[in-house]
Amino acid sequence: MMKRKHLLVLIVSTLFSVSLASFAARRQPYKGSRIFWDNSTRRTVFGSGGYARVIQLHDGRLMAVCESNGINIAFSSNKGGKWSSPIKIVTNTNNVPNCAPDLIQLADGTIIVGYNPRPSQPYTKDRRFGIRCKRSTNNGRTWSGEIFVNDASYTFEDGCWEPSFLELPSGELQLYFADEGPYTTSGEQQISMCRSYDGGLTWTDAQKVSFRAGSRDGMPSAIILQDKKTIALAFEDNGWRGVNNFIPTIATCPLETNWNDYWVSGASGNRRKAIDYNYCTLRRGGAPYLRKLPWGETILSHQGENGNGVDMSKQQMWVYVGNEEARDFKAMSEPFGDDNSLWNSLSVIDTGTVVAVGGMSGRVDMIKGRALRQLCAPYGHPKVDGRYVKNEGYYTSFATQMILGHSTNKVRFSADFAYDEDTLYFTSRVSDVTQHPLKSVYGDGVTLFLDTRYASDEHPVDGMHRLFFLLAGDIVTYEGSTGKNSWVPSELAGVRSVVKTANAGKVYTIEAAIPWKSLGYDKAPEGHLMRANIMLHDNRTGGDEVSYSMLPDAQRDASWSWMDFSVLEKPSASGVGTVDADKDVSVILDGNNVCVRGNVVKVELFSPTGAKVCESKDKILAKPAGGGLFIARLTLAGGRVATHKLTVR
Repeated sequence: MMKRKHLLVLIVSTLFSVSLASFAARRQPYKGSRIFWDNSTRRTVFGSGGYARVIQLHDGRLMAVCESNGINIAFSSNKGGKWSSPIKIVTNTNNVPNCAPDLIQLADGTIIVGYNPRPSQPYTKDRRFGIRCKRSTNNGRTWSGEIFVNDASYTFEDGCWEPSFLELPSGELQLYFADEGPYTTSGEQQISMCRSYDGGLTWTDAQKVSFRAGSRDGMPSAIILQDKKTIALAFEDNGWRGVNNFIPTIATCPLETNWNDYWVSGASGNRRKAIDYNYCTLRRGGAPYLRKLPWGETILSHQGENGNGVDMSKQQMWVYVGNEEARDFKAMSEPFGDDNSLWNSLSVIDTGTVVAVGGMSGRVDMIKGRALRQLCAPYGHPKVDGRYVKNEGYYTSFATQMILGHSTNKVRFSADFAYDEDTLYFTSRVSDVTQHPLKSVYGDGVTLFLDTRYASDEHPVDGMHRLFFLLAGDIVTYEGSTGKNSWVPSELAGVRSVVKTANAGKVYTIEAAIPWKSLGYDKAPEGHLMRANIMLHDNRTGGDEVSYSMLPDAQRDASWSWMDFSVLEKPSASGVGTVDADKDVSVILDGNNVCVRGNVVKVELFSPTGAKVCESKDKILAKPAGGGLFIARLTLAGGRVATHKLTVR
């Protein structure tokens, strides 16, 4: 734990089974998800408080908990759009503030909130630092009395801190926490864990699970990995050589071992730096939080320096995406931009929406992010007029498949795709209060990059295109040259764009039509996989200084670092087109019903923005009215989840 007293997130990333182009990639393509934060979803969860956590309950509601002169909870019935007034479930008494809560809903529906009593001075031996919890068996309406979990000493120097829950497939409940209790003659700290076999009613004694001699392992957060065989534990570690501060760290334990006669030392091969600093800037700071996306990738947050790394008033929230083994965290992003944000957390809801929660100078805010591994162009017929029209054919209803640049004092822009037999459509909406429609490379605008042959190269090569759509209305195009390994001017016949401004010159929309023939295709390449990147050009002064925003971890000219881009298959004559994510199941249209074949126990249908349309346990759903793009979440017997994308007309 970083010592403190009381200081005070949709588009499901689907796994498409689309075959690669016949061209061999020259470098392994970047396949990990990137998270795109949508500033329009930012809300205040608690008007006062800090150290908040959020989960999605079995009934679909969101539940939040925070510390605020005790422990408060709140609920949202519309996925965070609006929150209830705070409800206090733990009251501070006897000069003992209750802090750092965590919460979990067990498989049987029981909700448990854990928290950390921290006696204030003057210390007395009868008032100890500890871990406690309360239970609710009626969806949070009423709560049990306080349940004892653990005690440490009665002084701040030898306390215990920050509880964090994990339920195992067996039903065993674990509570991890930072523990100074065993080190009363030093400043060391370990991660300890207590177990409950009766849903949190009683707890075992604490045991050590992680410790580096001379250092301070703290602020744990644990998950079960996608293999269902491994516990991954994130925590802060200030013992890494050359770092001189806390950074996020991952330790693992086989589930079959389950910490029995096992703990991770500083020299253990099962302890590793979490973040791939070959991709990401080193942001020193702790308070990590670890979660898993439905398709297995892991996400990690922590608070890190946006100043000197020590001043707690200059910390912000950073989020990274790792692989299924909780390794190689990269795609670094800032949910709240430059805003100071402390004691943050993450939650994954619905089919993969990421919710980031942070403490903002006395209040708690949330924001939603979309985790995407692949950009898509569905079949449609947009009208190229520079306007957003619902259900025009783009991936999302208002053309917001990708959202970037939302950060404080930065330009925000969104982008999306569609296609028909003759044309690829691209649109981008930019919020920019300093618009400069210059007819030059210094002008505002958006560049679309395409690697149509899936070259996945370090340099611009044959089959790569670069289209700069200027706010002024001009279009500047280039193509890659294998011989020169660079961009050369090109003429793409038939490319056109329309630019519209709105909101008194504070917003502009670029909508473009790119003939397939200009990209080297005789017809729409349905099912074809490409690579794509998008870059915003932002001129703030009218001079020759331009700032640029791109995908996390993307390099402008290196298509291996871009994102996969798929042209989805046109809906069949039956009215349903699918892109399969799992060979064990299939989705067909039978009359007016969408039918699922395979060993499926539950079917849920979502809009691209994450709203649940319907669900069934009979593998039969009524055909959605109005048509459009939908995401089917299929729960298979045994618990595995498959995701299919459907286009319905």
